Amino acid sequence: MISSNSNQITHSNYQVAFEWKDGRRLSVKEDVAYILPSDQKEVDRLELNHTLWKLFKSPLHEKLTQGIRVLDIGCGPGWWTLDMARLYPNSEFIGIDMADVFITEDIPSNAKFQLLNAGTGLDYFEDESFDFVFQRFLVMGFPTDQYIRSVEEMKRILKPGGAIEILELVNEYKNAGPAFKNINLWINEALVARNMDSYVADKISSFLANAGYQDIKDINYDVPIGAWGAYPGELFLAIQRLALPAVKVMITQLTSITSEVYDANMEEAFKEVDQYEISTRFRLIYATK
Repeated sequence: MISSNSNQITHSNYQVAFEWKDGRRLSVKEDVAYILPSDQKEVDRLELNHTLWKLFKSPLHEKLTQGIRVLDIGCGPGWWTLDMARLYPNSEFIGIDMADVFITEDIPSNAKFQLLNAGTGLDYFEDESFDFVFQRFLVMGFPTDQYIRSVEEMKRILKPGGAIEILELVNEYKNAGPAFKNINLWINEALVARNMDSYVADKISSFLANAGYQDIKDINYDVPIGAWGAYPGELFLAIQRLALPAVKVMITQLTSITSEVYDANMEEAFKEVDQYEISTRFRLIYATK
């Protein structure tokens, strides 16, 4: 039920237990695969990510203006949901996440949040109940089998002719120096330990094709890290300064790398960004049902 304070946050019966490790708040619920922290530092990183990537690429402006129903999977605090709701007041927006870190003030009447773990299925929602499904940055949230299931579930809840858009990170630092190469290897080792795939973004188009989606578009982005990349590079460096401490938790838990080794390597990594002109690869995929 929607909470009595009218903040439009639905908690239902889903609850996630958290614990603090090495100063970060982590989920301990067995059906939650997400292995990054859920705390204020992570909220700050997600806000910078939203600033970098903005809203959407799919050709849906006219439909959104007229009014459609939209689902934001893994919405985090909900900046995308709220910005879209304010921009398109005739459309309805629902943001779901497994962690209750939702923004609770000034929620537009056409937006609401649902505490829900998308990784275990979207059966909370009826068949053909959304016109647009949006998802970004769940490479560290879904094991490969859950990612494939999520794609299939998104198709189930999409109306005929509805659209899906996925923005995903590839665990690949291009032109990496020695320290960033280490981070690449360590992240990959940690993800493999949890049946996750550093390069799942490169396979999403195939997942969509196998699930029967149409009109699949797949776009590669190289995002610079550091001053050499002007404003986007400076912004993405700020994101990395929050992201690398976040991934430290999963690396020290799931690999043999110690906290001391990681910290020393991370310090060297930030010295490399302008020397090597390092960037990170992303893929944006959108399609229709």
